[in-house]
Amino acid sequence: MLPEPLEPLTPKGDAMQSEPLCPFFGKNEDHCDVGCEYISSHDVKMIISYCASNFHECIKFNELATRYPEVLPPPTELRFQSNAMNKENNMKNLAIKDTTANPAPLGLLGFGMTTVLLNLHNAGLFPLDAMILGMGIFYGGLGQVIVGIMEWKKNNTFGTTAFTSYGLFWLTLVALILLPKTGAIPASTPFAMGFYLSMWGLFTGVLFLGTLKLSRALQVVFGSLTLLFFLLAASDFTGNHAIKVIAGYEGIFCGLSAIYTGLAQVLNEVYNREVAPLGAVAASAPVEQFDEEDEEDLVLS
Repeated sequence: MLPEPLEPLTPKGDAMQSEPLCPFFGKNEDHCDVGCEYISSHDVKMIISYCASNFHECIKFNELATRYPEVLPPPTELRFQSNAMNKENNMKNLAIKDTTANPAPLGLLGFGMTTVLLNLHNAGLFPLDAMILGMGIFYGGLGQVIVGIMEWKKNNTFGTTAFTSYGLFWLTLVALILLPKTGAIPASTPFAMGFYLSMWGLFTGVLFLGTLKLSRALQVVFGSLTLLFFLLAASDFTGNHAIKVIAGYEGIFCGLSAIYTGLAQVLNEVYNREVAPLGAVAASAPVEQFDEEDEEDLVLS
């Protein structure tokens, strides 16, 4: 046990104060202070704890080893501490790099192609048949749900919410068409379908607000989709077939915009440059803190 303080050390020139290697130099009394002219028992503890990885270079360690070698661990133990500290630092600096592909184009294409086909029916070009229902179950439905799960893996909350929800939308829409045909469940009334579509319009409108921070292309997709849901809801509420036809053509535009956005992402990645513009939104500048001193300066000026 060392007395505290020990006899003063006389620094050789300015070596101790001009070459402090310890990162804790001059912090406060709780850390190893290389500038002190004595070595206390507290300093011994700090040297052993923090300077073990560079004990051959540490100025204060060399002084301690010269004057009080009996208080230091054996060199082998110091080397063990050094290796352990280096290993711990390497583990802290270890980062996992995401090398998986971007799933968003798959989801956008599943949504866009299915939307175009359904709204060709709404526009009156052909009747509702197995082709539309098959696309709704597999590409627009299950495909988007899978993409939503992949986006969750990528820590993308917006993508997870959007793709999973619209995938389940297509599955519920197919169920609403097929379940009444079994005879077990009555078909939904147009009035009820109006509320169904209105809820999806409200949901999409909120997601549209999120696209204001993403890209112009996604703003077009979600903005036109919001309008599509409310047009279809208005058609069911009023029974006006003309509104449904208008919604059909607007839905074709919505689906094509989603197809463009998905394929643009694929081509831009393949060519490693912007082949098809998406209109990226510029990141907003960080808000500066306005403290009381700034307020006083403003008043004085």
